[in-house]
Amino acid sequence: MRIVETWSTKQFKTTIYAMERWHVVEFEAGPMKQAYKFMKDSHPAVGDVKEALTEGFLAGVYATFEKMYLNLTENA
Repeated sequence: MRIVETWSTKQFKTTIYAMERWHVVEFEAGPMKQAYKFMKDSHPAVGDVKEALTEGFLAGVYATFEKMYLNLTENA
């Protein structure tokens, strides 16, 4: 697995990894991580993966981080 691209926003850090059959997109926010796998058959280039990271998709990632944070703080 190798890092292809990485960038940060005020909400989270995003890293795209390349594997033999997958692109893995990892999101980090504080102590939490989420990862999504995109098959290279349907998303052969990094540009294809980035196109899949729509505003709606990223809003869902952020909402999941909010739920994860609540779970972490309520059960710690």
